Amino acid sequence: MRDKLLEAAGFTFSKFGYYKTSMEDIAEKAQKSKGSLYYHFGSKELLFEAVVFEELKRLTNALKPIFDKTDLDSRQVLKLYMLKRMEVLRNAPNYQETLRPSFYEHYTFLDQIKTQITEWEVMQISKLLKQGLMKEELELPGDITVYAQVLVMLLQGLEPNFYLKGEYDRLESYFDNLIQIITKGISK
Repeated sequence: MRDKLLEAAGFTFSKFGYYKTSMEDIAEKAQKSKGSLYYHFGSKELLFEAVVFEELKRLTNALKPIFDKTDLDSRQVLKLYMLKRMEVLRNAPNYQETLRPSFYEHYTFLDQIKTQITEWEVMQISKLLKQGLMKEELELPGDITVYAQVLVMLLQGLEPNFYLKGEYDRLESYFDNLIQIITKGISK
């Protein structure tokens, strides 16, 4: 039941946006009562949070196997990570909604989830960079965690233009070159 409600909510939020979607719209799409929505989620905010959490869980599930590839050069893993991250978030319309200034300036209820994902990514990239240093594939003087934080910030900084301004399709063919610039810059 909960999964069906989440699916209906995800579809409805992505179609109409957070502001224009009502609990009644979601209940109608799920063919359930509004009461069942409130029983499972408590509020529209908590329901939207659960929907975005599911999209971000899909991101971490897609990235975990990439970070587990110990047989590849760390630069290759970094490239696969960046490409997969952009691809998965391209198909996360409710997460994209949270990138709009009109959303994040007024609603902070998703900050904790987004912070957890960011911390997870930084931890994974830090481990990857350390492996690259140990294998002598990379040359990074200083604090590895800072490099990982900057990389995640860089990717997050691209998100509004890629996803909200519709630049993803136009720029997709340049991703490989951009990633090569980044990975060559840290190569030994």
